[in-house]
Amino acid sequence: MPAVACPNGHESATSDYCDQCGARIEGAGPPPPAAPTPEPAAGAAPPPAPPPATGAAEDLECPNCRSPRSTEEKFCEVCGYDFVLGTLPAAPKVEAAVAPSGPPWEAVVSADRDYFERNDVDDVTFPDNCPDRVFTLSEGELLIGRRSERRGVRPQIDLSGAPEDPGVSHAHALLRRQADGSYAVVDPGSTNGTTLNEGTAPLPQNVVTPLKDGDTLYLGAWTRILFHAPAPHPPP
Repeated sequence: MPAVACPNGHESATSDYCDQCGARIEGAGPPPPAAPTPEPAAGAAPPPAPPPATGAAEDLECPNCRSPRSTEEKFCEVCGYDFVLGTLPAAPKVEAAVAPSGPPWEAVVSADRDYFERNDVDDVTFPDNCPDRVFTLSEGELLIGRRSERRGVRPQIDLSGAPEDPGVSHAHALLRRQADGSYAVVDPGSTNGTTLNEGTAPLPQNVVTPLKDGDTLYLGAWTRILFHAPAPHPPP
């Protein structure tokens, strides 16, 4: 067979593809058809469907508890799941809350302008009228936060309702009754953190911090919670 010139200038002994560089030679027949995709065997499971496209932020959910979440959140406000690390928070290093005993404590919730001005939060306005709210602490464990029926969060110390501090997480902090009748606070991973008294650093997450009479928690953009322990009974 006479040599055939390929498009790259080689002399090929084959007339369909160059036997030196593999280029298809002009005038050769059409390339062989691609091998058909094999059909799945009878009874075999169909191939997995491609993952759905990412939806709007409100359509996302926590992979652990399936609660709705937004792309701005680092932690799930229901179960504390860390969306960045893909881990659940460590269990708080505390014994189980004891059954209520002795006179109840009180928590007084108010708006603190000095704290608001220190925060200097954009797009949040200090409320013109925010009457104090008093909560009686009579349970072994109480959740501080903002009620959300969509998320299934129903805190005992409910800070939702006008005026509402948008910086407070739906599940912001836990109060746990201690064996001596006092309370301790645990931040399970709130978005903006919780500070105690005049401290500037947020409380460490999932660590028990005891409270005493007169202690104050600051959370959100302007929320202050002042704790009152019951007055001691005079000796008989």
